[in-house]
Amino acid sequence: MQKFVSDKTLIEETVDRIADVIPYDHIFISTTMNYGDKIAKLLPNIKSENIIVEPDRRGTTAAFALFSSVIRARDPEAIIFSLASDHAIADPTPFQRTITDSYEYIANNQQSIALVGVTPTQPDTGLGYIKVDTLIADDPKIYSVEKFIEKPKLNVARRYVEAGNYYWNAAYYCFKAATLLEAYDEADPEIGACVNGYLETGNIDDFMRTPEKSHEIEIINAKRFPLVLVPGSFTWSDIGNWGALHDLLSEASGHEKGMVSNGTKHVDIDSTDCLVISNDDKKVIATVGLKNIIIVDTEDALLIMDKGHNQDIKSALKMMKDQGLDQYL
Repeated sequence: MQKFVSDKTLIEETVDRIADVIPYDHIFISTTMNYGDKIAKLLPNIKSENIIVEPDRRGTTAAFALFSSVIRARDPEAIIFSLASDHAIADPTPFQRTITDSYEYIANNQQSIALVGVTPTQPDTGLGYIKVDTLIADDPKIYSVEKFIEKPKLNVARRYVEAGNYYWNAAYYCFKAATLLEAYDEADPEIGACVNGYLETGNIDDFMRTPEKSHEIEIINAKRFPLVLVPGSFTWSDIGNWGALHDLLSEASGHEKGMVSNGTKHVDIDSTDCLVISNDDKKVIATVGLKNIIIVDTEDALLIMDKGHNQDIKSALKMMKDQGLDQYL
């Protein structure tokens, strides 16, 4: 719910980005209990019944099953394009064209599931990749998916960029709601049973019994439900982690030492490649001699992290949850 790359929050930018091709009545927000009311106030154009709230975090597969079930109940023929709200896209026009291309393919191939892949511009070890196999349509180009690769080592990522048949996994998916739920039922019937139980009873325990899966799409039987890739030609950055956000803002600011702050009161002596974020205009933050450090100061929590340990943030969040500190997440 922060403003990082403009005077709007990331979720406001996301809704603005798709509003030209998707009517507000057809835009749904999937979120958790601690954000539901905030999002309703922040996005007055989105109907309250279109804000689908998980009773608690249970992973992305449970979230996908929940919002797909709610949307299918309203429209059994509904086709969903799902996207994250923590990405930056420079030019919305080619992105909107990718949404349209994905939708049109799924409308004509309703047993398939489309994934958006972004052509890598550099080797990146913080992103997942998708390897494509066969070109199955030419205008627009659509490829069959061969496999997923999670966060490769640098030398491997370099090979992927040179090969030309690997794409960054943007985690944007297009599918018929009923098809995804059918695929989940085949992968693990407990997914649908637990989510449907929650929707019928409102009992949070039913939802929390939903099996936790490592990936919301990889669990699907691709022989029964073919996975295809729609290449995206838009400029894209996944700023779902602090390191990526620093890279994006540092490039935009052009600061010769890579020092970035969000306009907070910040003074620095001889630091390089740091990100300082704060929402407290009554507090000054001073940094001295730091390198590759992320500082995020919010109303009730403070994060100080070496940028090189960006992937370890999930372990810290799990530790907080294990210690009963959920209110700070």
